[in-house]
Amino acid sequence: MYKPTSMLLSGPAFSFLLYENTKASFMQEGFLLGEVVHKEKRTITDNDQQQIMSSTTIKVNSVVPCPMNHYFYDSVGKVDRRKIEEFLGAQFERVVAWYQYKKVANFQLSLRHKIIHKQLSEVFNISPELFTTCLLITEASENCSTHSYQQAFFRFNNYMYDRVPVHITNLSENNNTYKCSEASSETFSRLLSGLKVDINKSQGLDVINKIHQALQDHTDSVVKELTAAEKRLYELETEVQQLSQAKKAKELWTENQSSNLDKSGEIMKNTKTLSNRGRGKRKAITSNDRNGSPVNNVDQSRTRRTIL
Repeated sequence: MYKPTSMLLSGPAFSFLLYENTKASFMQEGFLLGEVVHKEKRTITDNDQQQIMSSTTIKVNSVVPCPMNHYFYDSVGKVDRRKIEEFLGAQFERVVAWYQYKKVANFQLSLRHKIIHKQLSEVFNISPELFTTCLLITEASENCSTHSYQQAFFRFNNYMYDRVPVHITNLSENNNTYKCSEASSETFSRLLSGLKVDINKSQGLDVINKIHQALQDHTDSVVKELTAAEKRLYELETEVQQLSQAKKAKELWTENQSSNLDKSGEIMKNTKTLSNRGRGKRKAITSNDRNGSPVNNVDQSRTRRTIL
């Protein structure tokens, strides 16, 4: 039975994704977090026959960008599972897709991109036919006054890559369409239970104001925690960069020292060889002076014969 599959991006997740893409100089990669929802819609025809329509929706509600390009794979496209698990931590179970952003004008799945996607589909706890990859591209006008962003989701199904339709909450939606109620999040349920408001006795406007105030207070506390976490992350990134530079400088200094030692050793060896040669020559001259030169002996014998 055919089951249509679609992607659903929340407004905050989509805006955060575009924000991260805007900060990137040329390319960026990361993971999309969410959940997979299966729906069944039962209808009854005029002939009293019951029909069941099944659909699958992959909801994306958060984004985790990688700190650098090619972070979790090497130049040939081999994925490092251990590095992904250490990077995502507790969010590993929530990954439903991964994305790649490039400042190009068209969508193109390269061979390395396909290899990486095939490996990632076997890493995460999601069906391979539901694990998707998102390609994001941007295009600017001639005077760079207008920037247009486009996104496309693909999945590997039936030995080929199919394009998955994308829906963004509150964008390009008809107001007269029927919408099914969505399950509330754990955070909202916890805040709602903490209000201790009797809906039957309280007026609707008072309940809404209390819920709004509780959500605003929770948002302010989350913003403070996020600000502290971002500051700490910036400090750690600066420290890592400084340590990396210090390590490179130390390696360069060690390499220069070793090369200088090698050169000084060669100079000392050559100096010792020359000194040994000089000593040998002096010894030969001294021995000749003591024993007499063969040429001088011959001259002396000739002189003696002449006198006689």
